Amino acid sequence: MRRQNGFTLIELMVTIGVLAIVATLAAPSFGNLMNQQNLKKSTNELIGVLQQARSKAVLERRDIKVELQSAETTTLVANTETTLNWMPYGSTILISGSDNEITYGFNGGVVGATTDTTFTLCSNSGGTSQTITVSKMGTIQQVVKGTC
Repeated sequence: MRRQNGFTLIELMVTIGVLAIVATLAAPSFGNLMNQQNLKKSTNELIGVLQQARSKAVLERRDIKVELQSAETTTLVANTETTLNWMPYGSTILISGSDNEITYGFNGGVVGATTDTTFTLCSNSGGTSQTITVSKMGTIQQVVKGTC
């Protein structure tokens, strides 16, 4: 009789069982990883939009407003000559109580600001947050990590 190479049904079932256990353990970590990446992406894009608006205001010598959505929507309002729009990604939200707009003047400063302007993004309820502070002069001073 010739011996045939291959897997037995028992070996295949054990392998599938082990893969199922590993996948079950990895799924929550993967979800947290996605939330953190969405938070980082949203934060970096917000910083980019703020820097773009400031540069545009100085170059074009006029006021440029940045309007922020509180959560991801299916469609983002189109940018205009004087307004740039931003929205967070995934489950990331702009925490209520944060400013939802900022206007840069022709000199690069924040129009009408008496104190620093603060934007706080949260990955999800009970998750981590990042706070972006913009000085009255229009510079991004800090990105502080915290909890929601």
